[in-house]
Amino acid sequence: MRTLLQVISSSMLILTVAFPMLYLFDVMGESTMKGTILMVTVVWFVATPLWMRWEGQGTVD
Repeated sequence: MRTLLQVISSSMLILTVAFPMLYLFDVMGESTMKGTILMVTVVWFVATPLWMRWEGQGTVD
């Protein structure tokens, strides 16, 4: 579960950079970019604390 959350968290950070690049090259509109970045940010803020909570518990994946 922790590994899945880490993958989701990392993917969201990558998408946070990818969507403005798509906007820069006129692949998507500004409102679409803003909406997707908002959703990506919310998912990142939910996923990251969940996997970081396991950091000091000494669990083995």
